[in-house]
Amino acid sequence: MPTRVLMMVANDIRHDTRVLKTALALADGGLEVTILGYGSAGRREESRLGPVRILRVPVSWRLRDQRRRTETARRQRHLTFGPDPAQKRLIELRANVRAKEAAELGGRDRQVRARMAQVSKEVARVRHAVDWRVGKKELQWRADLADWISQQSFAASWRTILPEMDDYELAFAPVIDSMEWDIIHAHDVHVVGIASRAVARRRAKGKQARWVYDAHEFVAGLSLYPPRTKRKVAAYLDLEQEYVRTADAVVTVTEPLAEELQRRYELPATPTVVMNSPVLGEGTRQVEVGIRAACGLADEVPLLVYSGGVTHARGIDTAVEALPSLPGVHLAVVCVPHRKVMTANTLAARAEELGVGDRLHLLDPVRPDEVTSFVASADVGIIPLRHFGSHEFALANKLFEYLYAGLPCLVSDCKAQAEFVRQHDVGAVHVAADPQSFAEAATQVLARAGQIREGIRANPELLIPFAWERQEEALRGLYRRLLGDDAVLEPARSSTLEGLSEHPAHRDDRPSVIGIGPANMAGQAWAWAKAAEDNIPGVDTEVVVVNRGGPLQYPADEIVPPGTYRTSARWAQAFEARALDNWTHALLEAGRPLFGLRHGKDFVGDADVLTAVGIRVGLLLHGSEARDPARHATTSPWSPFGDPEEELTERLQRQRDALMPKIEQFQENGGPVFVSTPDLLDDVPGAILLPVVVDIQRWAPPSEHILEREVPVVLHAPSRASLKGTTLIEAAVEPLVQEGLIDFRHIEGVAPSEMPGFLHEADILIDQATLGIYGVAACEAMAAGRVVVSHVSQVVRERAAALAGEPLPIVQAAPDEMESVLRRLVADREQGRAAAQAGQRFVRTLHDGRYSASVLAEHFAVHG
Repeated sequence: MPTRVLMMVANDIRHDTRVLKTALALADGGLEVTILGYGSAGRREESRLGPVRILRVPVSWRLRDQRRRTETARRQRHLTFGPDPAQKRLIELRANVRAKEAAELGGRDRQVRARMAQVSKEVARVRHAVDWRVGKKELQWRADLADWISQQSFAASWRTILPEMDDYELAFAPVIDSMEWDIIHAHDVHVVGIASRAVARRRAKGKQARWVYDAHEFVAGLSLYPPRTKRKVAAYLDLEQEYVRTADAVVTVTEPLAEELQRRYELPATPTVVMNSPVLGEGTRQVEVGIRAACGLADEVPLLVYSGGVTHARGIDTAVEALPSLPGVHLAVVCVPHRKVMTANTLAARAEELGVGDRLHLLDPVRPDEVTSFVASADVGIIPLRHFGSHEFALANKLFEYLYAGLPCLVSDCKAQAEFVRQHDVGAVHVAADPQSFAEAATQVLARAGQIREGIRANPELLIPFAWERQEEALRGLYRRLLGDDAVLEPARSSTLEGLSEHPAHRDDRPSVIGIGPANMAGQAWAWAKAAEDNIPGVDTEVVVVNRGGPLQYPADEIVPPGTYRTSARWAQAFEARALDNWTHALLEAGRPLFGLRHGKDFVGDADVLTAVGIRVGLLLHGSEARDPARHATTSPWSPFGDPEEELTERLQRQRDALMPKIEQFQENGGPVFVSTPDLLDDVPGAILLPVVVDIQRWAPPSEHILEREVPVVLHAPSRASLKGTTLIEAAVEPLVQEGLIDFRHIEGVAPSEMPGFLHEADILIDQATLGIYGVAACEAMAAGRVVVSHVSQVVRERAAALAGEPLPIVQAAPDEMESVLRRLVADREQGRAAAQAGQRFVRTLHDGRYSASVLAEHFAVHG
């Protein structure tokens, strides 16, 4: 079994190239790698990136938010010397009333009360004035105190100042403990405590466990910008100091930082250096649109580019402030995570103030593996970092992205990057946070850009030592020292991010568990579930249905009361958690949500939640939610849509119009849509027919003899009363009843358990007369060996016959033919018996569950 590596990082992973490349490098070495990160979408997500599994979990920021509320409260007033304005106004009103009363009625007692009220008014005024003056000062000194404390590093405990670390622990720890892993790779300081404690828990159970700390930055010198204060940095340092020595190994990004970490923490070995550099040749890849085209600039327009975070510490404002001194020069900023962040808006506003707004271009990021090619059409890449301790040690990934693109580099005089640029003569250096120095250096490097580009091209050995291919070798070498030479291979070829994209991590490594619900119309969810279990060995199912009350209650694994379904967050959350843990597939019926109204009033929210964790999701449409009333009204003269059911028609049309765009979007995203009757294939283009299923044994007749009574029993049992259809059928059978030729029985609301008895007592079932389809009731009657009379359109008959390999044996009877067809069946009993026998064969071929199970296996990847 390969060694299992669990990587952790306190972000959502998508733009963290170091994490992604590190994971791929270890997977190439034969290790089984899972990355655990923060679910920024607020839900659990599982996906795969090549051989790497990615797991994102939501974090509830309860402790962090409580800390923020506490800090806000500390800045508010606590001292009170007088009434608030509302209370003061009431005292004044009361005094005015007493004064008016004394003036109008006189009397010593009223005069005394008036004077006392006036005194209270004056006291309130004085106290309020004192309170207002003191309050202003109190607010100021509280703010000054809070600001002063934020700049102090003494007694800075991470447990007090960084409660979000415990929020991560509460979200990540249960997931970590539920997984099997051998070593944790903790990216950055935020998760070192989580890793150390997880290893301790695992070792306490007698299992082997190690962890690696990947120090992305010099924590003691982290940059300062709101809300990161000096005290917060001290708290991060406290966190690192507590746990760094418990790590089995430390990795970092530059040689100077490795030496500093060993010195500062007296580590037994110098941390392994794995620089965050690009793969060789990334700058030669083709991208659809380069940065110059994205900005709409001609080739001759001078263009500076910055790619990365746009915090104040990164110094992008220095470049913006320099633009007035660089006439004609444009600046493109590729903003991570996106161009709508507040700091990017601030840059745009400042550029407008300076009159250079048309020369600043804010762009959204591209895929990590496309950055180098994307920026290659610029003239100069810039890294204008401000002076912070971490920046003095940094050789940022973007430095190498620029160089691999062949771009000269303009960097600030932060120590490591300035030395690199000067030593290799690949650009120029400016004084950090100095716009004039930036403008002068930019002018110089633009003038030499062609020469520097040529120098980079002419020296292929320049970047080889820093290439990712060398870095990943160092990383795998470290893991060999930890795990043994045989545990980590050196691959002939390394995986790269080029062409890789995340895709759902479908749970195909285990037998399928299908969740179906919540409609279970005519018991079909249960029937399809049993068909899958009976015909695909190893498959398991769970059917959930909302109990609407009444006798029409079909079997299900979980029957939910309507009130619970609509309003119980507790039930919905528990049911969802169980489903996400256990299911591999989910079939959402009738466009309705499964988990109550937790994620909305239709299937979309639940589908997103299920898909995000790798559960395959399909839609199951039964009829009225998808059937197009307008189409049916024009294709059949007996359509039930229209007068006298105009209100119903309009309601169904509105429901369908609201649902169909969402169904179409689901299909465009690759989701399969199944329909239960052939006619719906016209209403839902691209849908897949999943024929209804009946239990052949349950409906098998106790006797094969039918149509032997002198007066045959004709049964009509509509599943949903249709005024128009019922009226037409009753009108057609009335003459036969009057003549004593048939015994007509119209039944409604019969419990499913009683229906076999009713059918077995009948000779003929009239299914329906208006829709042109056949459904569950017709199949049940055919399985029971009864003659089925119904109006079925030619299209439906042809589709059913093509699937079954024989004609649909339902006796055709449009409303205007119903009476004559029934007379013929009464007169010619052999015709009816032949139709009944053919019906039994037809149902065994198409509706006994075998065909439907094969559809699920083929189109929904259901397997045992």
